[in-house]
Amino acid sequence: MSDKIVINNYDDFRRLEGQQIVDSDPVEITAEGIQDFCRGTFNDEWIHWDREKCQDSPLGDIIAPGLYLPALFPYMFWQVMEINIPRMIVKGIDGIRIFKPVTVGSKIKGRATVDKVLERDKGIEVHYAIAFDFADSGETAAVATFINRYWE
Repeated sequence: MSDKIVINNYDDFRRLEGQQIVDSDPVEITAEGIQDFCRGTFNDEWIHWDREKCQDSPLGDIIAPGLYLPALFPYMFWQVMEINIPRMIVKGIDGIRIFKPVTVGSKIKGRATVDKVLERDKGIEVHYAIAFDFADSGETAAVATFINRYWE
């Protein structure tokens, strides 16, 4: 998507319900990116660090931690979205499922659909259905549902 989707009010979200809003450019997965993420989360599992050991395993190379792909979503989201509602919070991430290991050199694309928009006492809650796909094959590596709250 070349132009940003601009959200100025709750009705703008309601109009997007059921529509795909994100189809990101591929993000290349690097050893440095994986290991920076692991440092920040105190994850010292060998499958994220020891390339030599991984190359001798069925993995073939180090793999991204399960939470790495969902952590890329904000980067993908803000490339295409402009939200002009003053307050926002990520309420949670539901249903994270990993279907296939993501190794160094993989290129991952993110897709997101506004799954549902719920009314709340103050503001709205938006559920985004996210899929992380391998750019070369289109195969889905992982899925998740992001839940954000917006209020004025």
